[in-house]
Amino acid sequence: MRARIAASIAFVAALASGLSGQTGNPSWSVPRTSDGRPDMQGVWANNGMTPLERPKQFGTRATMTDKELADLKQRAQKLTDGGDAFFGEELFVAALEGKEKFSSSDTQTGNYDQAWLSDRTWDNRTSLIIDPPDGRVPPLAPGVAERRAAQRTALQGRGPADRAQDLGLGTRCITYGTPNLFAGYQSYFAVTQAPGVVAMRSEMIHDTRIFPVSDAPHISAAIRQYKGDSRAHWDGDTFVVDTMGLPAGAFRGSTENLRLTEKLRRVAEDTLEYYITIDDPGTWSRPWTLMIPLKKTGEEMFEYACHEGNYGLPAILSGARSQEQSTR
Repeated sequence: MRARIAASIAFVAALASGLSGQTGNPSWSVPRTSDGRPDMQGVWANNGMTPLERPKQFGTRATMTDKELADLKQRAQKLTDGGDAFFGEELFVAALEGKEKFSSSDTQTGNYDQAWLSDRTWDNRTSLIIDPPDGRVPPLAPGVAERRAAQRTALQGRGPADRAQDLGLGTRCITYGTPNLFAGYQSYFAVTQAPGVVAMRSEMIHDTRIFPVSDAPHISAAIRQYKGDSRAHWDGDTFVVDTMGLPAGAFRGSTENLRLTEKLRRVAEDTLEYYITIDDPGTWSRPWTLMIPLKKTGEEMFEYACHEGNYGLPAILSGARSQEQSTR
């Protein structure tokens, strides 16, 4: 496993040297905390439009031309005029496919419009994934498809809401997962630093991850935590976090052997590059890496009062019971 991660990180490090440092301001220098480390503190937004995976229309191209980007933005603007709100990469894909109308993916309850959501930012990249070079999530490891099919078979005959535990952790207001890649919808992160520790708080369910700068070993593999067990170190001006001990299914159907290597590097006054390497030989055939450019907001985060206002959970359960009664 360590060899897999090392090879992936070496590739990403070489690529990162070409992606970062392009601040557009040669007089800018990294601000530093009292202990001399790069100051990453503040509230940073993941409001980018770049999709996780590279659409096949781009082939092996990691970037669009300026003209392609301008045309795509123009088509996207027409789709949003008077239309539903879009989430994640929905609008990017709809514009790329040449659709003339954008409709919400929620066909049952509908959606509010885009005026209620954050403004989105564009760049020339065709995917967040930078490794593998094709910009796509690697194929599943041998046996994973069969394992998932068996899991689906075991659930046949059961309702999707027989009990609260059948519902996702997000619906139950526990966590939106680690790492949280969702862009454009309550997608802020607040970073706080002190000597020997960095804290990263996400807007969704106001989760806080604590990254101790330490070479101490990870806790026992028998202990699983929703956010895993993290250890961090500084590699020059790059903050590196190693996380293990996540529960099975924590990220896109991963196993309990998932290991995350995250890197934070401030490359401009308003930009924090966030690299994530995902390694789980029980799920994917090789490690894969993505980079999200987080933009400084100059704002604070509102409280995400999920448990306090989670009328959805009892409504889902009571609705399921009502459906059962009507079919008897």
